[in-house]
Order: sequence, then C-alpha cells, then structure tokens
Amino acid sequence: MSNIKYPWLKKYLYYFDAKKLAHAQLFSGNSGIGKSYFSYELSKSLLCPNSTKLFDYCGKCTSCNSFNSGTHPDFKSIQLEGENKVIKISQLRGTKKDNGDEGILNFSHETPLISKSKIVHINSAENMNTESQNFLLKTLEEPSNNTYIFLTSSKPYLLKPTLLSRLNHISISFPKREETLDWLKSINVEINYQELNFLEDVNLIDLSSDLINQIRQEIDDFASDLAKCNSSKKIEKIASKWDDSNLLKKLNWLSKIIRNSIFLKVNQGDLKSPLFIESISYLANSKSLIDLFELSNELNNLIDGLAKGVNLNNKLQIKALLSLSLIHI
Repeated sequence: MSNIKYPWLKKYLYYFDAKKLAHAQLFSGNSGIGKSYFSYELSKSLLCPNSTKLFDYCGKCTSCNSFNSGTHPDFKSIQLEGENKVIKISQLRGTKKDNGDEGILNFSHETPLISKSKIVHINSAENMNTESQNFLLKTLEEPSNNTYIFLTSSKPYLLKPTLLSRLNHISISFPKREETLDWLKSINVEINYQELNFLEDVNLIDLSSDLINQIRQEIDDFASDLAKCNSSKKIEKIASKWDDSNLLKKLNWLSKIIRNSIFLKVNQGDLKSPLFIESISYLANSKSLIDLFELSNELNNLIDGLAKGVNLNNKLQIKALLSLSLIHI
C-alpha cells in the first residue's frame, strides 16, 4: 500500500514499475497540483532500505528520517535560490565557491552513502537557463545505474526538445470536479460547484477554509471590477490595478468568462447560475461568435506570453481587452 494521501495522484501509481523505472523523469502539471510531493514520495521509497515497492517506505529508518529533515546525503535538491529567476549552471555543475559542491555529474557517479540509490531532484525545471539545460542533457548522456534524476515543471514547453526527449514525462492533470469536492469535504473544507471552477490556479494540496475565504474575497473584488467597466476612465484604473503579481490569475478568470459566454451563445442553455453570470450574459447578448472567438484568442495569446515570461505592455493589453469585451456604454 502506498503512502500517497491525495486521491487524484493515486491513479498515476500504475505508470510505475520498479523493474522498468526510467532514470530520468519529468512530472508536469499546474502549480500546487502535487508534482513535487509525488516525486518526493517516489524518492523516499527508492532511498528507504526497508521499502519493498515504489511509493512505499517505512518512515522510521535513518534514510527516511534524513530525508524528512532535509539532510539525506544521497538526495540532492536543485531549485531557485534567493531572488534568482533562473537555475544557473553553477547549481548543477558545482563550484569551489559552493563549499566544494562537486555538482550533479560527480554526485550521480558516487557510491550511495546510506541508501541503494542516489537522486537528483530539480524543482521548477523550466527555470533552468540554456546552459543549465545543456549541462543536464550532458549528464543524462552519461547515466549511472543507481542514480535517478527527477524534474518537476508547470511549464514543460520551456524545456528544450532535446532534453524532453530524454525524459519519461508524466503529466498530472487537475482532478475531476466530483473528486475534488469529495476530497475537500473529507478535510472539512466547504466549497460550491461554481467556486470550484476558479481553483485551477491555486495550490490545491494546501487548500484550507482560510484560503477558500481568501479566494472568495478575490472573486468578489474581481466581480466588482468587472461591474465598473462602464467607461474608458474606469477601465484605465482597473487595468492599472490588475497589472500586478495576480495578473495571470485574473486573466485566466476572464478567459473562463469568455468561454462560458461562447457556450451560452452556441447552446442557448442553462449555465447553472455560474459566477459572473451578468458579464457572461452581456457578452453572449452583445457580441457575435466571431468577436468572442477573437477576444478569446487575444486573451489566450496574452496569457501564453505572460506564462512564458515574454516582456509585454500588460497594462495596455489589459485595457484593450476590457474595452473590447466588457465595457457597458
């Protein structure tokens, strides 16, 4: 029996066979979906001397205790450091300035100290620069039989195709609505069906009643902003307000509104009283399908650019999108 505690992750256990386990794995999916947790659970089972199968470990031995305390000598973690926005090659190659850190290449070829295996874990791998990705590719071309390299990423498309071709890719999807609602209910978190549509950009594994209340407040503020889109001056103010660290979340919410308006216009059906029904109805009644699809494409291009770190004039584009879509004049 595995130690996996999040129900939506358990179906991915069947992708793994101890006898055929790839030495280079990529776990991708939305932020907060449990990628790192899942790869850590796999790592603990590979390192635990008492483990009899993958994702199962004793939790009591020296290896398990060392892993939990972050001091396991056979586990090397690579991630963003401080205010750095990229994972630099020095973090993978190692330098004398890093207290004699020999880097992942030498680490992978050393004999394990307390376990049967050694593991390199690279979190948010999309942040590796070109040099880092090339160095990792070189490391993968010189594999060690007892070393595993695990990567997690919410933006795997930013990794080089040559690197992706060397990785066994497991894409973890957002759980089905019923599955998510059942799980939240089991941990005493109350949420309705409509609110659930707006949880795809939050840290699902850390959800709590307090976080849900915070999200509800954000949704109320977002709805209030949409209701104020009745003049160019007010749109200018909202565009300035939105141009912050939560911009991607707000644009994804706006994208859902436009998609729902397309659904309403095409099907003329009941959307079961979703959030932002006034904005959805307004778009469906005032815009043609061609206009709605064009809006959706423009918005998706902006979202993709932001996700890829493209330097865009966010305020100007937000203002244009709001003016074209939600202005009530």
